[in-house]
Amino acid sequence: MSGYTPPAPQSRSPSVYRAVHDPEGTATLSTTVIHALADCTGVDVTDCRFSLYDAVDPDALDALFRPRHDGRPRTGGRLSFVVDDHYVTVTSDGEILIEPPESDRYAPR
Repeated sequence: MSGYTPPAPQSRSPSVYRAVHDPEGTATLSTTVIHALADCTGVDVTDCRFSLYDAVDPDALDALFRPRHDGRPRTGGRLSFVVDDHYVTVTSDGEILIEPPESDRYAPR
C-alpha cells in the first residue's frame, strides 16, 4: 500500500502494541489499523485472516476522526473495538493501541 510506513513497535507495557496514524499521509486510518494488526500478529497484511468489517465500518472509522469541515482537527475522541480477540483502541490524535487476547498477554515476545 503506497504511503504506509510500518510504525516502530513501541508499547506502554510488554503486552500492548502501539502504532501512530499520520493524518497527513496517504493511508487512511482504517488502513493503518489493519496494517498495525498485521504487524502486531506477525502476519503479512495480504494474508490477514481478520477483517475490520467484522468489528467496525472502516469508512465510519475514517470519518469519525477526519478533520472537521472547516479543517479543525477532532480532539478528545476514543473508540475501542475487538478484532480477532485483539482489543483495539484508536484515539483522535492517531494513537492505535492493540492488546492481544487474554491468553497471549503474558506470553514471552
